Amino acid sequence: MRAAAYVIHTRPFQDSKILLDVLTYEQGLVRGVWRLPKKEARVIPGPFLCYEMDYVGRSDLKTVKSLEAVKSALSLEGLPLYAALYAHELLVKLLPLNLPLPDVFTLYRWLIENLHSGAPIAPLLRRFEVGLFSELGTAIDMSSTGRGEAIEAGQMYQFHYKFGLRPYYGDIPKQTPMLFVEGQVALNYHAGQWTDKQVLSLAKELHRNWLDGLLNGKPIASRRLLPQQPFQGERHLGVPIFRSL
Repeated sequence: MRAAAYVIHTRPFQDSKILLDVLTYEQGLVRGVWRLPKKEARVIPGPFLCYEMDYVGRSDLKTVKSLEAVKSALSLEGLPLYAALYAHELLVKLLPLNLPLPDVFTLYRWLIENLHSGAPIAPLLRRFEVGLFSELGTAIDMSSTGRGEAIEAGQMYQFHYKFGLRPYYGDIPKQTPMLFVEGQVALNYHAGQWTDKQVLSLAKELHRNWLDGLLNGKPIASRRLLPQQPFQGERHLGVPIFRSL
């Protein structure tokens, strides 16, 4: 099969082979074995470079027959590089193998191109996470309550991983929520207002906890490469609370 592909992760396999995790347009995340060329011309396929890949195999582990670059690689360094590595780790840990998700391929290409352009990192990563959640069928719903009720801008809500948004009237919840959020901030998040500082702050806290739930608490190692800024805002019952500024 021939596919447009980005190399997401590589690791040694045998003396002259490596394992590749590759994001393809046609077949989603593909895991394959790549035989390295002769030692004098040995080059490991690199990231941020779109390839045309030929591969064969019926099992989850494919045999990669050829990789041909279709354009020059984008050069990333510093924080944009660390952000891309974070995205790579999410893709490897969250995507099922061999499931066509063409919009994830497009989303990843959008992220890499914008990281290369020097766009602000935080909005890019939050938009990438939202797109990834949506494509995996695990989207965060901030447009209505868990019961399908419309969000009221001035109402305070509690957000639970399993139950979504619930109106909050000042009582002590039976289960500690992930966070508290005013309705207007929730609506701004749903509208994708990534220039809003409260939306970005909410998204960072919300997505971190959402990912922990999706991964059953498994660590995301590349988080350590990104700026560590613990939530410093208002809390209620020890839980972050987000209000309109």
